Amino acid sequence: MKNIFLMCLLGVSCQLVISCSTSDLSQKKYQKFTNRADYKKTYDVFRDDELLNTANSSNTKVKIDLSDQRAQLLVNNQVALDLPCSTGKAGKRTPAGQFTIKRKVRTKRSNIFGRIYRGDRVVYGGDRRKYSGSGRFVGSPLPYWMRLTDDGIGMHYSAGVKRYACSNGCIRMPRKEVITIFAKTKVGTPVQITH
Repeated sequence: MKNIFLMCLLGVSCQLVISCSTSDLSQKKYQKFTNRADYKKTYDVFRDDELLNTANSSNTKVKIDLSDQRAQLLVNNQVALDLPCSTGKAGKRTPAGQFTIKRKVRTKRSNIFGRIYRGDRVVYGGDRRKYSGSGRFVGSPLPYWMRLTDDGIGMHYSAGVKRYACSNGCIRMPRKEVITIFAKTKVGTPVQITH
């Protein structure tokens, strides 16, 4: 009986050591990734699949760095995903502060930005508030929309992710990564936006 107890204890200890060393190794790889000279310019993504496999909507949070134009998904306060993003350009800056995801919509369209058609012809593209003519408005797609503010700032997929601030205030993200973030968060997930 004593041998069985010792074997069980040894097995648990080995699992803890393996788990800790895997986590430590991953975070060392992440530190090496962020220390790269091209970190602020690269489109490369850091992804810790083992940590992501432990993610659920209760142990995640999102961080957005306006200076680096990078976003991170944290799982139990460890970086599981680090990706490029584009935030608001001059005059339409993404606000810094503490937020929570207020709403999630997989196939949202913008209420403000899009195209105005007359028949099948586009007569205007952009901010509909700046167009005084008539026509049918079709909002720009905002897939995997996660609303952060009441005035329309959110995180979403965009093919227009650049390595500088260029959006109208939203946080644009690459497709694969925003799908992961959408799946691993919930309404109420904390989002920290810093300079």
